[in-house]
Amino acid sequence: MPIELVRAHPEVREDIGRVAIQRGPLVYCLEQVDNKVPLHRIVLPEDTKLKARFEQDLLDGVVVIHDDAFVVDDSDWDAQLYRVAKEQRKCLKISAIPYYAWDNRESGKMRVWIRTDT
Repeated sequence: MPIELVRAHPEVREDIGRVAIQRGPLVYCLEQVDNKVPLHRIVLPEDTKLKARFEQDLLDGVVVIHDDAFVVDDSDWDAQLYRVAKEQRKCLKISAIPYYAWDNRESGKMRVWIRTDT
């Protein structure tokens, strides 16, 4: 099954500039337990090459989607609330699991709508 990036209607203001990952009928999500950075700072690159892999040992077997992405780096912000500067990013590997499977390992944040450069 192909992996697709789905966009919300433009009137859904909260999701402008974000995509959801879908494979077949399943929507995927990022979970804090797999992605050790604040999920709201993850950005999918324009040329994302999402790959699906079956992982038998995870939640009795699920297809996990992996790719390289970016995380917005805030290490040099200190206590500033605003500044004039280009957004700094670092590379990171992400994992997304089917939405139905989230919150089955440990509590933490979850995100379906992910920032994107596209």
